[in-house]
Amino acid sequence: MALSFVKAGASKSAAASVPQSGFKKPSTPVGFLKKGAAAKEAFSNEEAKAEMAKAELGKMWRFRMQDGQDRRITFLDGDLDAEGMLDVNMFYEHTIRINGNWQNFICTAETDTSQPCPLCESGDRPSFVAVMTVIDHSEHTIEKGPNAGKVIKNQRRLFVCKRNTIKQLTKLAAKRGGLAGCTFDVSRTGEKEPAVGNQFDFVEKFESYDEIAAKYGLELDDVQPANYAEELKYRSPEELIELGVGKAIKSAIGAKSSSTGKLADHL
Repeated sequence: MALSFVKAGASKSAAASVPQSGFKKPSTPVGFLKKGAAAKEAFSNEEAKAEMAKAELGKMWRFRMQDGQDRRITFLDGDLDAEGMLDVNMFYEHTIRINGNWQNFICTAETDTSQPCPLCESGDRPSFVAVMTVIDHSEHTIEKGPNAGKVIKNQRRLFVCKRNTIKQLTKLAAKRGGLAGCTFDVSRTGEKEPAVGNQFDFVEKFESYDEIAAKYGLELDDVQPANYAEELKYRSPEELIELGVGKAIKSAIGAKSSSTGKLADHL
């Protein structure tokens, strides 16, 4: 309906246009404005998001490759146990897409048996993965920030791989007396292949961390396996729900509601 404009007369109704001295209630909010319970929930989610970002600061990046890439890496751990299996840390992990990016969350089902894992309850199936540490020898140019243009290389990365890669690497480790100190040229030959690569060509094996450090001009501290307790962030079921990740279990966790539908807005 079009608005119609009329001249204001000197009638008594003109007094209605005089600003009021009392406090007014906020007008009815439009769709993107939040108040009351919705504002409180959004604030809590933003607080959780900030805590998550803070926790990730300084964390070691994961080793990943794009389809068609080739990289050279050196394993810093991955010895064989008495039974010929890789003696590495393994755990269950959820990988979900958030706002166009993949995010990883440790499954809580094995650690907290008193309540279900919110991500499992939401229908996501965790993967059984192993974690090791590698040196990524490829060069990377920083594109943004105060260090833009700086070239970095020989960086430590978390090598997190799934079951088929674990079996593949176990066979390679058996041939080389373990993976620790082994350098491989790695290729990823398809977008459906593992992000850590699917072809591993042996190059050489170092006998000590000192040898690795000497060859690449690194400090001894820079060629040590990661402290996985620090690098892998475990979040309780309550923390996951606070982040809006997974499904709230009212019977076990209380009446907290999940904001899974707005996940991209919070992470």
